[in-house]
Amino acid sequence: MSTPPPDEPKRRGRAVYRACRDLVNRAPLMLPLAVVVGVIYGGTPGWAIVCVALAAAAALRAYRILLCAFFCGVIMVLCLALRQRAEDELEITAMPPPVAVELRGTVIRSLNRGCIVETDPLGVRVAAYGKLTVQPGDYVHIIGSLRNVETPLVPGMFSQAEWMRGSGIAACLDCLRFEREGSTLGYATILRAAAEVRSALADRLMPPGTEDDIRRQVLCALVLGEKDRADTSTIDIFRRGGCLHAFAVSGLHVGIVAGILWMLLRWCRVHPRVGRPALLIGVGLYVFATGMAVPALRAYVMLAVLMGSLILRRRPSYLNTWCFAAIVILMLQPWQFYQPGFRLSFVVYGAICLGVRYGMSDTPWFGPDSYIPARIHTHWERLTASAELFVRGTVVVSICAWLVSLPLSIAHFHVVNTASYLVNILIAPLLPVTMFLGLLMLVFAGVPYFGDLVQACALRGAGWLVSLVGYCGSFPGAFLPAAPPAPASDYMLMPLGHGKSACVLGNPGILAGDVHRENDVRYVLQPALFHAGYSPALCPAPRQAAAKDVFTQTWPQLHFFTAPPGTPPQSYTTPAGVFTIFAPPASQPVSYSANASPIICWQRTDAQRFLFIGNAALSTYEALPPEFRHADVLILGYNSHEPIEHPDLLHEIGAKRIILLPSAHGHNVERFLPQETAQP
Repeated sequence: MSTPPPDEPKRRGRAVYRACRDLVNRAPLMLPLAVVVGVIYGGTPGWAIVCVALAAAAALRAYRILLCAFFCGVIMVLCLALRQRAEDELEITAMPPPVAVELRGTVIRSLNRGCIVETDPLGVRVAAYGKLTVQPGDYVHIIGSLRNVETPLVPGMFSQAEWMRGSGIAACLDCLRFEREGSTLGYATILRAAAEVRSALADRLMPPGTEDDIRRQVLCALVLGEKDRADTSTIDIFRRGGCLHAFAVSGLHVGIVAGILWMLLRWCRVHPRVGRPALLIGVGLYVFATGMAVPALRAYVMLAVLMGSLILRRRPSYLNTWCFAAIVILMLQPWQFYQPGFRLSFVVYGAICLGVRYGMSDTPWFGPDSYIPARIHTHWERLTASAELFVRGTVVVSICAWLVSLPLSIAHFHVVNTASYLVNILIAPLLPVTMFLGLLMLVFAGVPYFGDLVQACALRGAGWLVSLVGYCGSFPGAFLPAAPPAPASDYMLMPLGHGKSACVLGNPGILAGDVHRENDVRYVLQPALFHAGYSPALCPAPRQAAAKDVFTQTWPQLHFFTAPPGTPPQSYTTPAGVFTIFAPPASQPVSYSANASPIICWQRTDAQRFLFIGNAALSTYEALPPEFRHADVLILGYNSHEPIEHPDLLHEIGAKRIILLPSAHGHNVERFLPQETAQP
């Protein structure tokens, strides 16, 4: 084995040094961006990033970059310190709820049942909830009490704490007194004007009476980013297909619009000196009309920098432009660093740049030989080469984007979209065509004949898009939770508020309790079960058809059963054990207020028995056969007509553990329970 020459380590070190210096010279804002990110992240890891970035600039003798990074870090520290001082003066983070808080500020965003108020540009952001009739730009006076931050049941469900951190919100208030004191002129007013323009344009795509048309919902979201007009079921189709990013105006949409405008300018033979500023103006108007979302602003800033470099005849650097856009956004809104959309937008853009560079340098997959000069290609060979380049770029870019977005999707959303890679490849040629037709529909809506033709084509394209995404998203395993499946012997209780709850026994097992309201199923039960790794096999038939649709969309094999009064016992066997359902006696009223609920006995594979009484009546329990009145675990609620609260009945069951449902709390049944009772 030959030994390397003595100076080989030195040569390798010099090669690494030159490579690092060349990278910093191509993207001088990369180290200042690292400093800004480190300051925002904070703690030991954040300040370690700051020190490494500054030390790297000093080691590479890039003193101007070192000075720029230092000043960026100082500005970021001062901004964060001013925000923290404003929070301390308002005394909203040091005191636990309930505490009355008084503040004056500008409304920057409207919520479903409230608004977000900012005291000043470097002040505090607070979410106020209540019956508030406000618009962005209004100056309001609010007195409210602090609200506790809700904790999600399982990872993957909506986390209010994560939403607050990603939106820069310091606290949530329940509004006690509200007064509008006028309006202000600022960024919030610009956002309101942009929202009004977007709403007016959306009315052209979705006239009154067409709100239920899923194709128009997709066009409004795809062209204008108007997701509020899309039904939850429509959003679920694109979420399961792994292309929900098409519903948020981002770099993809800005790039498509810029490409369409540039082709139109070239077709009109506009000189580049005039076309480039015109392109910036046109894309800027589109970004304004779509609500000025952060991903769209990021793409527009990058486009403006690239166009500026071409106008000034400078060589553009995509990596440096990427760093500049990130620094601008983080300087103005530091909390964007915690937004999943911000991270996905910037990381996927970097992956796309790498994919484009690799795809352009790779050898052709099919078509004419790469050694044949393009100038002597025939017409067919030119078409084949263009098609090959499109296919190669689409496949490589989709692979890169999917690989880098997968860890972020698992970390933020706790899901794995295995079909998103295929879906994004399939919709690549359809998406820009549908967007172009949607833009034409905006311009020519209402024009006789031609406007009708454009509208029909746009609706047809949106319909194909929905069908394609829905078909790919329905594949088995296309949309999976990041958590492993729950064990067969596990069970979980999910409170729903107002004394209601649901409980899943076993996996796959039975889902019992209050499973009838669509909102409870869609926003609590389905996310909690899905992300915790449960696949229920049995469920009582919901009273609302929409709730049943949510269940069947996630678990197509779910069996719904009914247990009206007087029905004989029903037994079901799953890998989790044997479930026996005892319906109320025939004398029990069927009305909802009587809580005519069945009793479920679960015999696990380890011979342990669960008795789910829930909100069942006393007469239902007394109708049980004697051999089913004993259990190791009792799950008990409260029946307002025939409560089970006598101590002899509880001792007859002989449960080693008693779990009280939320409906049982505060009733007389608690004073009869043993000391080892578990209250979730």
